[in-house]
Amino acid sequence: MGIIDASRMLRPGLLDGVHVLAAGPAAARDAGEGIGGAVETACAALGAHVLRCAPPAGASHERQETAIDDAVAQALEKTPSIEVLVVDAAGIFARERAAGEESGGAALGACLQAAWTVTRAVFNLAFLPAQGGRVLYLAPRSDGGAHSGPALAGLENLSRTLSIEWSRHRVTAVTIAPGPATPAGEVAALATYLASPAGDYFSGCLLDLRGST
Repeated sequence: MGIIDASRMLRPGLLDGVHVLAAGPAAARDAGEGIGGAVETACAALGAHVLRCAPPAGASHERQETAIDDAVAQALEKTPSIEVLVVDAAGIFARERAAGEESGGAALGACLQAAWTVTRAVFNLAFLPAQGGRVLYLAPRSDGGAHSGPALAGLENLSRTLSIEWSRHRVTAVTIAPGPATPAGEVAALATYLASPAGDYFSGCLLDLRGST
């Protein structure tokens, strides 16, 4: 499959006025690498105002919670709202695997902890006051190493749980699961579609791209 350009597939200006907070590793994102970077680029190309939040690596739960709360508060000083949160859990998982044990057990815990911590912060500081918001989890690729499968399962369970618990606050949550050969552009096209008004119709589901070749 060739490179998919979300800005050519979807209507120009589709995300005009939408404020997206992208949470993921700063180094890979700044280098334009990985799924998270592709999603950011696609959202910006369609008119979204994209802000960034980098969950700290190797931090204790308490330190990570404080750092993310501060980062989200600083983002809200630059924008009137956050409508969409994109969590690059794939990037976080890969970063922690590279820095830690090869088995991936520590990466699994760090990935899920960071995903929940940034979600909670954005919910409390942005979604709850606005009575609405959207969460997109970008799961690790299915060949991402040991524990990539459990990481996907954890993110899917989180999105399903939040879709029920936070439905009264008009918050939706979905997980995107890329396969080994899924082009980053395909994930980006789907993510930008979900960030648009059409995304209101999806919540608590796993969008499975693992059959992509």
